[in-house]
Amino acid sequence: MKKSTRIYCPKCHYPLTTCVCAHVTELDCPVKITILQDSSEVGHAKNTVRLLQLAIPSTQVIIVDNETVLPDALLNNSVIVYPSESAIPVESWKKSTELLRQSTDATTSFREHSFRQIILLDGSWRKTHKIWMQHPQLHTIPALTFAQAEATKYRIRKANKPNSMSTLEACAYTLAQLYGIDCRSLEELQAAMQQHWERFAHTDK
Repeated sequence: MKKSTRIYCPKCHYPLTTCVCAHVTELDCPVKITILQDSSEVGHAKNTVRLLQLAIPSTQVIIVDNETVLPDALLNNSVIVYPSESAIPVESWKKSTELLRQSTDATTSFREHSFRQIILLDGSWRKTHKIWMQHPQLHTIPALTFAQAEATKYRIRKANKPNSMSTLEACAYTLAQLYGIDCRSLEELQAAMQQHWERFAHTDK
């Protein structure tokens, strides 16, 4: 087997020929981002979680396999981005919580609908569904889904569903909808990585 002589950037950990450091703009994120990442995604060259960690350094990544036991404390004050049957469209979440704030029973209801952490699942649809099913405690926290999101711009990985998004795109859309954050810097970072990949992919052949 031919030994790789490729040199990697010590900061972004991409090969120097595809280094994205010049395109990283750190985002001031008002909420904790936690990624439950399927173990098959670890080290995947096209995975976007690494980009999220560069742009939002506080991002927490938990590797999940068949033996993983999620701590109950992980779910405190959290919502999860997953299209479950009971999921609420993220586009209407802000409005619904404002109505709760104004309601007569707002003290209890709003507390149940406020959060400090957004959990996202990282992997293929099949793998993320497996994480969802293997950890039923995730079903006990509010779930968010997307009703009006634009089509993915992440073209270097095949998606097995037409409404698939990269984890970075899902995070960016959620932050934009909930907090009105301008996440173009995240989108531009992903675009830069794609351009580098497409330009230099032939070097792996």
